[in-house]
Amino acid sequence: MYEKLLQDLGLTKNETLVYLCLLKLGTAKSGEIVKEAKISGGKIYETLYKLVDKGIVKTIDMNGVKHFIASSPETLLNYINEKEQQVLTQKKELEAALPQLKQISAFNQQSENVALSKGFRGISSMVYESLEKGQNIKIMGVRSSKDIKFNNFWKRWHNHRVLLKKNAKIIFCDKGTEYWAFFKKMKYTEVKEVLSFSPSSIMIIDEQAFIFSYGEEEFTCISIQSKKIAESLSNMFDGLWMLPH
Repeated sequence: MYEKLLQDLGLTKNETLVYLCLLKLGTAKSGEIVKEAKISGGKIYETLYKLVDKGIVKTIDMNGVKHFIASSPETLLNYINEKEQQVLTQKKELEAALPQLKQISAFNQQSENVALSKGFRGISSMVYESLEKGQNIKIMGVRSSKDIKFNNFWKRWHNHRVLLKKNAKIIFCDKGTEYWAFFKKMKYTEVKEVLSFSPSSIMIIDEQAFIFSYGEEEFTCISIQSKKIAESLSNMFDGLWMLPH
């Protein structure tokens, strides 16, 4: 009876089933959770660690075996309060970004080359081709918290960039992570962090701009071939790059 409430709060169906299962079982191993919650074993660790990240499930070691335990239901209130704060922060960020977004909208009406791509295969061919041709590379809105499959994709792309000896400037929205450290020590790469403002995940290569979205199941990209839009986004990048760090 509580499934809809928890899903309305922002939990996925699997996360809801696992959390309610743990409330019932108390402390349990992953296999016990799979059996009781009746979800795919292949999804159990992904689901559990997303709940851990949300702060509503904890891990404990018992005799060298990892067990999971649900945090008290009151923790859900903390989760909602954090989401409310994130929404307020995002609202302020959106208000600050509206002038640039309006420029993109105006330029987009004049552009004849705007494409939406989905999935690794289509996006991979597009960004690798642009890398081969391009020279001036700027990337902003980089977050470490994406699914590891996305981070690994970009690690391979940047390793290829380094082989081509092409420089890149990257603005991270976080720091201190393994993903961030990977780029901090990479050749032909400058990294800065802007923690107070989180723009969309955007890459500009010469006169082409890419806007990425990392969904739970799908990788999408809007590519725009437009000198004006690329210049506008590049100016936005330069403004963020000059902020004190």
